[in-house]
Amino acid sequence: MSRIDSPEALEKFRQEILSKNDADTPCISICAGAGCIASGADEVISAFKAEIKEQGLESGVNIKETGCPGFCQQGPVVVIYPEEVCYLQVKPEDVSEVVSQTIKEKKIVDRLVFVDPVTEEKTPLESDIPFYKNQARNLLGSNIKIDPKSIEDYLALDGYSALSKVL
Repeated sequence: MSRIDSPEALEKFRQEILSKNDADTPCISICAGAGCIASGADEVISAFKAEIKEQGLESGVNIKETGCPGFCQQGPVVVIYPEEVCYLQVKPEDVSEVVSQTIKEKKIVDRLVFVDPVTEEKTPLESDIPFYKNQARNLLGSNIKIDPKSIEDYLALDGYSALSKVL
């Protein structure tokens, strides 16, 4: 990476990152916040990495360790993009089924989705879960799409835009 010393250079680098990102490529977003880590997210992350490799999907599936989506009592939380299928309380032993069913077959693993405690209705999409449905995630909304160890993830979502104003 060359030195970024102008708004144009920053935008060029951002465009390079965006050109490599394919919105249709499956992405497994795993909460790596403190609550999910305490519930076993590290083991789930390791299991996903191993399963993706075992099934020969490394070049066609992205895995992101992300910030906390806020539903800590249901962790580890795993969201599969671009569909936004949300799985709760995921365990390492669930990973093979998630990869085989959701990533490869585009099917929902019903036993891992949110179940309304009153109506017992199953809700597979993150945006339809009552906990998230009426939230406006203004401050930390992108944290569930950014690996905090990846400057590229931040730049792809227009991070450092204020920097371009002072360059």
